[in-house]
Amino acid sequence: MEVKEFRDSREAELSAFQKKYEFLKQEYSSALSRAIQEKDGSKQEALITQVKQANKQLIDEIRDILAILNKGKTSFDYKTLDELTDDLIKYQAEYQEIEKTNDRVNTLKLIKSNTLNKLDSQTWSYYLYIALLILLCFYIVYLIISASWSTSLVGASRGVLGRLK
Repeated sequence: MEVKEFRDSREAELSAFQKKYEFLKQEYSSALSRAIQEKDGSKQEALITQVKQANKQLIDEIRDILAILNKGKTSFDYKTLDELTDDLIKYQAEYQEIEKTNDRVNTLKLIKSNTLNKLDSQTWSYYLYIALLILLCFYIVYLIISASWSTSLVGASRGVLGRLK
């Protein structure tokens, strides 16, 4: 029973994390957009600081949940662990880019454009898969109809041949 309780507690922690993580990602994206659009230099620096803080929170949250998910003897969904690890690496790299650059606004624009490019790529992939699925459905319907026609034609020809004998 201890293993089940342990898994349930980890599932609950993961669920709570996912809600907070989605909120933090939205905050990060929002702060990133506001920092890019701001024209006043002092306000822009304050917004860049918010971007860095949101990024740091994301990193800390991911590290915390990875530590929780990795402890214990039971296995967990490796896909989730891999995705979170990839996100951690991505956010750490973005944070380092923001820290080391002199032109932070262009760096933020680059980060945002990379994110948008990935989203566009995934959207097109989604549309491609949907189009292929629809084409496959039409092809299956075509095969069904042509099979039923050929069956009915064979039956009709047998009937005509039977009458001729």
